Amino acid sequence: MSPSTSAKVVIQVVSGTDTETIERAVELGNTARKTLGLLPRAAYFDAAQRGWLLAALDEGEMIGYTVFRLPRNEVTLVHLCVAKDYRHRGMAQRLVNEVSRRHQARLGVRAKCRDDYADIQRVWRGLGFEHLGRARGRGEDQAAMTVWWLDHGHANLFTPLEEPTELAVAIDVNILMDLRTRKDHPQADRSQVLLAPDVADRIEKVVPHGLERDLDRHPAALRGRLVDAAARYRRPHGSPKRAEELYEILRATVRSAEPDRELTPQDIGDLWQLAETAAARIRVFLTWDERLRTKVAPLLAQLNQVPELTGLRVIDPDHLVIQLDELAHAVAYRPQVIAGSSFSTELANAQSEAALMAFLDRAAGETRQELKARLQALARSPRSHSIVRAGNDKPVGCYASVLDGHVLRAPLLRVQDNADADTMARYLLWMLRVTARDENVSVVRIEDPYLSPAIERAASHEGYQRIDGVWHSWVIQAAGTGAQISAAVSSAHALVDLEPAALLPPHLAPESAAQYERTWWPAKITDSDLAHFAVAIQPRWSAELLGEPPILTERSTRLALGREHVYYRGNHPSVLKAPGRVLWYLTQDSNTGPARFIGTSLLDAIEFGAPEELHAQFAHYGVFTLSDVRGAAGERGSAQALRVSYTELFRRPVLWSEYLDILKSLEGPKRIQGPVRVPPATFAAIYAAGNTTKR
Repeated sequence: MSPSTSAKVVIQVVSGTDTETIERAVELGNTARKTLGLLPRAAYFDAAQRGWLLAALDEGEMIGYTVFRLPRNEVTLVHLCVAKDYRHRGMAQRLVNEVSRRHQARLGVRAKCRDDYADIQRVWRGLGFEHLGRARGRGEDQAAMTVWWLDHGHANLFTPLEEPTELAVAIDVNILMDLRTRKDHPQADRSQVLLAPDVADRIEKVVPHGLERDLDRHPAALRGRLVDAAARYRRPHGSPKRAEELYEILRATVRSAEPDRELTPQDIGDLWQLAETAAARIRVFLTWDERLRTKVAPLLAQLNQVPELTGLRVIDPDHLVIQLDELAHAVAYRPQVIAGSSFSTELANAQSEAALMAFLDRAAGETRQELKARLQALARSPRSHSIVRAGNDKPVGCYASVLDGHVLRAPLLRVQDNADADTMARYLLWMLRVTARDENVSVVRIEDPYLSPAIERAASHEGYQRIDGVWHSWVIQAAGTGAQISAAVSSAHALVDLEPAALLPPHLAPESAAQYERTWWPAKITDSDLAHFAVAIQPRWSAELLGEPPILTERSTRLALGREHVYYRGNHPSVLKAPGRVLWYLTQDSNTGPARFIGTSLLDAIEFGAPEELHAQFAHYGVFTLSDVRGAAGERGSAQALRVSYTELFRRPVLWSEYLDILKSLEGPKRIQGPVRVPPATFAAIYAAGNTTKR
């Protein structure tokens, strides 16, 4: 068809059931692989299911498309592709405009592109994007790249240059061969998705030491080439003893499941790779081996007493692309790492200097004298700094918090470079915010000049804002209109000599309101369009998931104030809509007392599916076993996973009798069984009651 018919172009969302149009998008994308990178066919179908695939059609002919993602509160372009004959005719602009129009409530649109593509500056500027910053690609050649931003004009707190989470993924021998020793082989094409810019920039490929145990079945010449190829990647170390223990557990489990099957040398090599990966605390193992993914991987979920194995995801690269956001968040923040007894926190004292010297940052130029001087200054401040130790008594983190008026200063914040560094960094940053809330101060200011990459990555996740090279967090203890919250943030800014905050308008879109509330936690914007829902929860689930009512377990109640959790319910029709706000209603129980409201969370998303599917995807986030999820699903055989974050327990529960008093002047549900909507004013009244001392 001639390009002259382009005036009839229609841009539309591609339905997940429109197989023909999706396949044509795949074909068009494959013609531009040299610049866009490989996007697996399954990723196009997944994008269509989520509403993330827009197509430009000229009388039915596919002439362009865009695939995008919706991380945090923005839009990220993954592919923007126009057929060669239709370029320079405004098709890319129309696609970008349509994505922007459909997601205007988000802060803006992000794109990241190599600098060496011809005329690339003119292209992005012509589409309305602005230069946000320079970056270095994480692909094989670490190419220079530019981050581009199309702003939607909202009051914008900050726009991080990089996506903060980097997911470490272990690759097996066959994928290593695809990427390094047989690049030109037709079979190697399947693994090139790992080199695509949108994927390579968000993962770190590692090769566990189980590789060496799997090489005996290969010719000697190839073994040498594979060892050389593996040297180009990080080789994560775990405990050799633990790797052996995990291998024996895996071997016994596989033999029990398939008693008539004799393990082949390949089977043994595969199990060693899994064992070494798990021992090194790497949570994702990539393989094309169908047996590993369909026969061995399901067995891992049954090993409830072996957290390293139950937390290991064994998937192929195509599914990595589809699940990358969920996997990255699950791995970056693993509550069980902190909640268990393997970590402990202690106040530092005069005898702690030797242990704290392990956090000396020689790579950044810090001297022993500098760190000693910092520690000596902290020693003069009572109860100022602490050490976090692992189960083997090794220091893995340290931090200091010093009250300075209405500012909580953190002159020391370090984590050791290990498998739990990201989790530990997020935990420590969150605890600083919780400490600020408990001390009734509104600013956290990180003043350690030697912050590790893990701390820098985690700061973006935890809602910190970098200003003139210093990270700040605003802890706004207020519930009110956008104007009132803006005034409270402006007062916090003034404490550190910063300009007033942007004035938030009424009826702020739900996505934007949720983003501001995360960044200004525990602020609640009561005149936004964020919907409120009361959700009933039984004490047995609430105790583990939220830490209320208290129980005698090793779970940290403070951890219940964390960011990401999943609560399951049957897949019954309900009023729930995400993003929204959940008001937790603890049901009456003879052992735990009367019914009461105990806290609130942001409702980030609602996922639907079979129990096995949901548990496999979200096991990192919750306390439900697979059997529990099946119980929630009931006879329907499907369940809902409510993804909640930024849970805040009330300072005191609000009893049902108090709630009935609130209803004398405000509207609200008279009973709470299934999820029900709660008017904003009623939520505000319950929240105020839960955070004031009862007379």
